[in-house]
Amino acid sequence: MRFPPNNLGSKVVIQKVRSKRHYSELKKKIRKDLIQKRKLFHLHSLESANDLARNLIHFLNSKNFSITKKNIAIYWPIGSEIDTKPSIAALAEFGATISLASTENGDIKYRLWTPDTMININNLGIIINSKEVKSPDIIICPLIGFDKDLNRLGRGGGYYDKSLYEYKNIIKIGFAYSIQQIKMLPIEKHDVNMDVIITEKHIFNKMKTY
Repeated sequence: MRFPPNNLGSKVVIQKVRSKRHYSELKKKIRKDLIQKRKLFHLHSLESANDLARNLIHFLNSKNFSITKKNIAIYWPIGSEIDTKPSIAALAEFGATISLASTENGDIKYRLWTPDTMININNLGIIINSKEVKSPDIIICPLIGFDKDLNRLGRGGGYYDKSLYEYKNIIKIGFAYSIQQIKMLPIEKHDVNMDVIITEKHIFNKMKTY
């Protein structure tokens, strides 16, 4: 018969459980507040999507990153997420290959997009049935909040966390409204921060030249 470890109920274990619960509850409160702020801002942000698209192209050009024929994975906007359609149009105009994040069976797969691609929207995101792109050069994802260290707060489902960790050596760009920045986010081991966060006002970049 196997017995549990002697320290199963120790102060160390109990403290870890309490700490994890604290972070979870704190994240939940921050997420709720920021979602409400984003919803209110989104109602009056028609030009923000265009401003953000310009900032994206400016950033890529400033780093001498050749957009032509690069595989760029991006999301299709749901709810109050920043509208990515101007960014998709700009990237396509510069010759990029576009793939969209498709939520499938608890995972995100990046699937090839063209203007004729059928997009099915559900409460988790979108599903498309085109060819999977397994090695994107850049991943652009939405977020609920971020801080000065480019830590990302997502919706809490963990879909992007798994994907970003799997592609942790790929350039990761977060899209956000400027009002989604807060002083500091509670961070856990599974969280993956961004290389760049682009808003309608600023470009936050901690990357080395590439």
